[in-house]
Amino acid sequence: MRRMDLWISWALRVGVLLSALLVLLGGLWYLGVHGRDPVALRSASSSAWLLALEPLGLMRLGLLVLILTPVARVALSAFLFLEEGDRTFALITLWVLLVLLASLLGWL
Repeated sequence: MRRMDLWISWALRVGVLLSALLVLLGGLWYLGVHGRDPVALRSASSSAWLLALEPLGLMRLGLLVLILTPVARVALSAFLFLEEGDRTFALITLWVLLVLLASLLGWL
């Protein structure tokens, strides 16, 4: 169980730190381009949502990484339970993963 805890804690740390880094870099880039002008933030186009090469796109990508971090944790848990041969917990975890994905995609 110790190995499983290490992998899960590593996945959560990496997800949160990567998210924070992306949001921070996007925020600094935004301040470098627009200064402290809140009008530019409100009038930003929503068509350039995620992978646009712009500060808001980078910040949105960071938020997406933050949202997907718990999903990755559950997927990793399911894989680790299967690897350990614990089919009961693997099935329960896969069910939780399906519910998470369905709720994120708006199917529930």
